[in-house]
This record gives sequence, C-alpha cells and structure tokens, in this order.
Amino acid sequence: MLKISVLRRSKCKLRYLNLAFLLSLVVIQSVQAQSDQSSYSALGVGSLNWSGFAQNEAMGGLGIGYNTKYFYNDINPALLGVNQEAVFQLGTALDFRNITNGNSSYRTISGGFKEFAMSAPIVYNKWNIGLSLTPYTSVNYGFTQEKAGPAGGTTFVDVTGRGGIDQTNLATSVKLGNLSIGLKGTYYFGTITNEDKFILNDINSTFATTLVNKRRSFGQLAASAGLYYQVPLGNNQRINIGAYYNPSFDMRQKRLVTFENETPNGTTTSVDTLTYVQKEYIKIPERMGFGISYEKVRALAIGLDVQMQNWETYQNNQQSTESFYGQALRVALGAEYIPNIEQPTRLFNVTSFRFGVHYEKTPFLINNETVNDLGINFGVSVPLSSFWGLSHLNLGVTVGQRGNISTAGLVRENYLKLNLGFSLQDITWFSKQRFN
Repeated sequence: MLKISVLRRSKCKLRYLNLAFLLSLVVIQSVQAQSDQSSYSALGVGSLNWSGFAQNEAMGGLGIGYNTKYFYNDINPALLGVNQEAVFQLGTALDFRNITNGNSSYRTISGGFKEFAMSAPIVYNKWNIGLSLTPYTSVNYGFTQEKAGPAGGTTFVDVTGRGGIDQTNLATSVKLGNLSIGLKGTYYFGTITNEDKFILNDINSTFATTLVNKRRSFGQLAASAGLYYQVPLGNNQRINIGAYYNPSFDMRQKRLVTFENETPNGTTTSVDTLTYVQKEYIKIPERMGFGISYEKVRALAIGLDVQMQNWETYQNNQQSTESFYGQALRVALGAEYIPNIEQPTRLFNVTSFRFGVHYEKTPFLINNETVNDLGINFGVSVPLSSFWGLSHLNLGVTVGQRGNISTAGLVRENYLKLNLGFSLQDITWFSKQRFN
C-alpha cells in the first residue's frame, strides 16, 4: 500500500468510508439493478444496457475512450487506471414512457436503484482494482389482449414480465506509461419472470382465470478485457483511444413453467408443473466497443464511441437462433465542458456540463424490421462541500424515441430518463498513516 504522510485523518471521512462499505454489501446481496422499461423487453433476455453511469448517460453513453479520475467507469475496465484515488459511486434512475401501438397509447413510469461501484489504488497511479454492480439486461413490460373465448365468451390475456440479468464485476487495471490494460471478471445473475393470465368473461365456468408462469434464473462467470491509450499533444491536451472486448459465453439457466387455475373469487384450485429444468444453457454473443476522444484536461472533452453485438448468433436453450434477433449497434457522440477550473471560488466555474446524442440499432427485429432508438442527452456534475471530500452530485437526462408505428406489430415509445448519481473520492481512505 502506498505510504502517504497524513497529519490527521478526519473521523467524518472514516464514518463515510464505513458507510460506503456497508452500503456495498447490502447492495450486492439484496438489490437487483433494474430501472428500465420497454415493450420490446418481452423478447429474448430483455433490453440491453450499454451506457454506464449518470456521467456517461449525460454524454450519450460515452465511456470507452474517456473518463476522469473523479468518476467510476464500468464500460471499459482499462479506464480504472484513470482513478488515481479511491472512488465510491451510487446511481438511481427514473423512466417516464409514453407507449403507442397505433390504436391506443398509455403512460408508464418505473425507477429505482441502478448501479453501484467502488475502486481503490493498489499502487498509486499504477495499479487499481474496482467492484461494481450494474444491469446487463432489463425486462419490464405489460399489456392486455382481447380475444374471442369459448361458448361465445370473451378472453382477456394479461401479459407481463419483470426482472433481468445483472452483472457483478471485479476489475483491475495496470498502467504502463501511457497505456492502460484492464481485465474484468463478471458474475451474471438474475431472474426473468413472464406471466400470461387468461381471464374468461361472459360464460359459466368453474375456472375464471388461468395463469401460465415462466421463470428463468441465471448464473454464470465470464471474463473480458480492455485497452486505453493516451496520446499527449502538449499544452495539457491529449487524444484518448480505448477499446474493449467481451467474448461470447454460455449462460447457465434454470427454468420453471407452471400452470394454475383460479375460481371467480380468486382462489387457486390447482397448480401443475409443466416444465422444470435445473440446468441448461443459452449462448450470449460477443460484445465489443471502440472509442476516441479529444481532451483538454479539466476543461473540455469531445468523444465518439461505437459498440456492437451480433445477436443473430444468440442461441436459446435448444441451441437454436431466434428470428426476432439481429445485429445490435450503438453510437454515442458526447462532450464535457468545465468553465474555469482555475477559479474554483464560484460553483459554476467547477461544474461539469455534459451533452450528447446516441443512436441505437437494437437487436430486436419485428417483421424483419429493425427497432431503432434515438435520443439526446445532457446533464451536470456539481461538486459538493469539501466536508465530503472530492464528491459530486451527478445528473443525466435522456429524451428519446424507440421504435415506430409505420410497420404492423411495432410500437413507438417516447421516453424521458432521469439518472441521479453520487460519487465520492478521497485519497485518505486507502492511505496509511505515518504520524498524527
């Protein structure tokens, strides 16, 4: 551990460090990082998460070739090398969405915990480790269909889905001059629950409601890697280049399908297990990304990221591909501006202002048509009182549209996402006292 002379360690900082570790244990053991919603998440394993923490979201998801030492980056593990001191970060999100299918529209809202991370230097400015919890996919949908039922009656079908796949990441980064190499081990876990409820109306029947429940539980270890290189330009300027690669892997899943009958008063009369498989596998495709940015340190940064994942190679539990999956692509263009870091007496001067745009070609194919997502992003990181150390309140806002209603079977989703995060950085957390 690096030995740094410290005259006095604040008791307040120690309390906040203890709180940070306590929160990390609670988060990892009991919280699922799900805060998104989309009708399209009914397909496959749900909607993909590409865009990182609140500060990344505010720049369109930029984070492969750019980061600063004050924030945790979970997109490219090599960027851990930028965090010279210890960093603790939490994030939550709210999602407001107006969904239109051509005949009707409705509004939904969801939100909650989204992400957690902390990093620490093993050798100052040379070797870092980090731990994080973020969503990999999210499933959150619900809709009702009306169909003709038996004996001249009507059947209403309520279709809902909840859950997703989360990822707990243990990452490390080593700096070799201007080059940083990052490795990440990931444990994927989570549960996706799909329920189809058939409600019979206008007929005399002992059973008023039938439910089919499908539950898939996941758990798998995998590894990935990243690179980051700085090209100095002089006068506190540089070009940053980054890349990451996540190999394809087989995801272990457990699957349970049950069938239930209910009486008109809601009493369950029978439950049958249709399918129970304790271990089977699905194939998750490889994912890769590339990023480049221009940076004038602590003043201005402009960058471009491209990420790709070919879901045509996805295989379900029967080792078959799915017709609703295609090639996924995400492009982010983002910028960060700090007005005047040399004059920190004014809060405005040291606040980070961010802006970005993103285009996403989602992996979903409906009637052979791609579902696209386009949005604009903006946000700020506001430094807090020095009592908290080098801490920031991070806000990211995304306004966008997913899908369209020009093709039968598609829906259009206009959405507003709010990402709120808190980051705390302090060099004294993992330093060793030499005297009081």
